[in-house]
Amino acid sequence: MRHRNVAARDGAGLLTLSLTLIVAPSASAQRLPDGFSPKSITASRDGAPFVGSAVEGTIVKVPPGADAALPLVMAGTGGSPRDRLAGEQYLPEGTRYPNGIARGRDGTFYIGQVTSGRVLRKRAGQDWDVLFPGSAEIYAGTSLRLDETRGLLWGASPDFLPGADARPHRIFALDVRTGAVRQTLTLPEGGFGNDLALAPDGTLYITDSRLGRVLRVRPGAQTFDVVVEDQRLSHVDGIGAGGIARAADGTLVIGNYGAGNLYVLEGPETARPSLRALPLPRPLENPDGMAFAPGGALIVLEGAVTSGDGKVLRIADPLAPGMRTLETLLSGLESPVNLTLAPDGRAWVTEARIRHRLIAGREQDVPTSFRVVELDLEIGDQQ
Repeated sequence: MRHRNVAARDGAGLLTLSLTLIVAPSASAQRLPDGFSPKSITASRDGAPFVGSAVEGTIVKVPPGADAALPLVMAGTGGSPRDRLAGEQYLPEGTRYPNGIARGRDGTFYIGQVTSGRVLRKRAGQDWDVLFPGSAEIYAGTSLRLDETRGLLWGASPDFLPGADARPHRIFALDVRTGAVRQTLTLPEGGFGNDLALAPDGTLYITDSRLGRVLRVRPGAQTFDVVVEDQRLSHVDGIGAGGIARAADGTLVIGNYGAGNLYVLEGPETARPSLRALPLPRPLENPDGMAFAPGGALIVLEGAVTSGDGKVLRIADPLAPGMRTLETLLSGLESPVNLTLAPDGRAWVTEARIRHRLIAGREQDVPTSFRVVELDLEIGDQQ
């Protein structure tokens, strides 16, 4: 083990604070942000220190092997960091790269994974168990959507990590009570099924990241309809249309994961749906999972493959015309990929921690634990 000293003065220059961080031999030194005044420190299960500021409501996280400290909660985002970050749930040993997440009205959670078809379940007050062990046809769970009316848990099972043998991409439906497979459908024309949105009548919308389109499966159908196909939903790296969310009026919002843009699809059930850009002050760094909050705001996860500074963003009035604003609710997450929301304004985010599988030179930065982060969307400014 070795020690690293961190020192800073407060804003008035009256007090010097000194911290000693004990880090593993394989870790590298990280610089805290300029002007940051460290005061308190704790560590997560995987050894990543969290450092609190002495003069403002800011917390930074120092992931093992990271190039720099990452802001976990930024000052001025509405509510104190402690209030905004409501909790975390570490997943059972052996769980890797959590992605799809759904939550029932009774508080039961369902978790899918990027590289396994196993679907975890956690009933309220009970330990995690396995709803579905995975199979040759269902080998991933990058998106999960719960249709409680029909007793189905829908999921997407794509195969896209570098080095993986290409397998057909599918969507699937499980019996939410028994875990039995009720339906599997292979995406047409070699499509890449990424994320799902579910309508109250059971209609399912699927983003096709490879072919730049949104597909639809109606209740009981065995085939896909093409809702929209547009070059703006494609990307040169093969991962275009990613996250998708459905508003109460049926309008869809789709993110282009590679390009960093969001699009609004109006009239998806009409003969001629209309796709338009959702203007933002900057491109997003890998927009991924998204959902509409109870008050109508759009919550978007910024996966941040390159920087590693994953964020939870809020866009107020996302369907209104003109430039929209971005509010950072939480930052410093490691590959936030999907989320589920409750009617009371709580949100749960899966942290995949998968950058080492996507960036050359990071192959040795293998995480040893994975979690779901809970935050309260209603702290601070109300929507």
